[in-house]
Amino acid sequence: MKDMSEQISGRLTQKELQELRRLRLVREALDELKRRGVSADIPICPNCKSHRLIDLTSSRDLGFLGSFQPAYYCLDCGWYGRTLTIMSNRPEEDAVLEDMRGAFATLLETGESGSHETFDGDVNDSV
Repeated sequence: MKDMSEQISGRLTQKELQELRRLRLVREALDELKRRGVSADIPICPNCKSHRLIDLTSSRDLGFLGSFQPAYYCLDCGWYGRTLTIMSNRPEEDAVLEDMRGAFATLLETGESGSHETFDGDVNDSV
């Protein structure tokens, strides 16, 4: 919790300064990648704003137990969770469209090839 004098004076705490430094480093890395023509998304820890995250989605990491939904672990603060912040060097409107194309790529490919799978609604055909 912030000290009362820090709230009144408008000064940042040490933790806030550290978070801002980490975010600045990530932004500089994204800017450098953009200058090279590379689009990138970097996951950020929602707790400490570090980019040092481990993706725990493989069954080996989970010990063949639990969900295969993406989960992340922060090496700096020990945070573990499934929801995190993403910093990107893509323009926002382009990023949303690219993400949608990626998420629905199989549907778009099926629609372009002309072959459509249909579902007639009958779940139990063994009657």
